[in-house]
This record gives sequence, structure tokens and C-alpha cells, in this order.
Amino acid sequence: MNGLEKITERIAADALAQADDITAQAKAQAAEIVADYQARADAFVEAERAKAAEQAAQTAQRAEAAGALEGRKWVLGAKQQLLEDTFDLALTKLRALPKEEYTALLTKLLVRAGQSGGEVMFNQTDRAQVGKAVVTAANEAMKDGCLTLSEETRDIQGGFVLKSGLVELNCALETLVEQEKEAMSVSVATHLFPKV
Repeated sequence: MNGLEKITERIAADALAQADDITAQAKAQAAEIVADYQARADAFVEAERAKAAEQAAQTAQRAEAAGALEGRKWVLGAKQQLLEDTFDLALTKLRALPKEEYTALLTKLLVRAGQSGGEVMFNQTDRAQVGKAVVTAANEAMKDGCLTLSEETRDIQGGFVLKSGLVELNCALETLVEQEKEAMSVSVATHLFPKV
């Protein structure tokens, strides 16, 4: 081997060694970059996973709260309907009283309302069945009663309207039950829905 070949071999060996070093450094740098980006990707995935889990928990919590609210609304609606039904039943029972009891009830209401006299207006059915008896009994109970049975009728479920001049006093059963409903709803609700 002559000197030139040796030098060429040496230069080639050095170049090969240098290329191997550069390749090794590049591989190490690439591994570091890959590891860095893998760590960043893992951190991003973990952060997104945590964020998604938190959002899912919040969504579930909101759905549970909304469900509980809807449940309370439904229960409240059912209670209100039952309360309405209770007062509707009271009105129905008042209308279904036997004739003597119904006459006595209307007489008592008329005595309270009719101290200054006036015309008593019933619905058509009550006017025909109990109107005269109620007005007569109320006048007798008041001693100097000056109530008269009106020819005019009203579209009411029961009870009467007392007209004195331009003033009318509404003693229709549905009106009286509605007034009692406003006054007694809390008390009735307490009996219907006792706290356990």
C-alpha cells in the first residue's frame, strides 16, 4: 500500500467515523425531540382527558339537578291539581246537598248578606226549586227582612247574587269556594300532604 492509499483510507475512515458520530448525534437529537413531543402529547391528552371528565361530571350534575327540578315541578303540579280537585269536590258536594240542607245553607248566607234588603237572584234551577223558600226563611229570620225574589236569574252554579240598588253582592257558591280556597289552601295542603 502506498502512502496515498493509506491517506485516502484514513480520510475515508475518519469521514466514516465522523458520519457515524453525526448520525448518532442526529439520532439522539431526534430521540430527544420525539420524547419531548411525546411528553407534550401525553400531557395534552391527559389535560384533555381531565377536562372532558370534568365537563362530563358537570354535565351529569346539571342533568341530575335538572331532573330533580323537573321531579319537584311535577310533584308540585300534582299537589296543586289535587288541591284544585279538593275544592272542586267541595263545590260539587255543596251542590249535591239534600234540598232541606241546601235551603238552610242559602238561608244562613242570605241572612248574613241581606241585612239591608234587596233583590235575590239565583240560577234558574235554584230559583224554581228553593228560591222562594230561601227568601221567605231569610226574611223571617231577620224579622224586618225586606228581601225579594228577583225574576232575573244568573249563570252561577249555586248560591245567589244579592242586588241592592246599583250594588251587587256575589254569594255564588263557586265564588265563596274560591274565596275559601285562597284563605284555606295552606291549611288544606297541610292536611293533604303532611310532612313525613
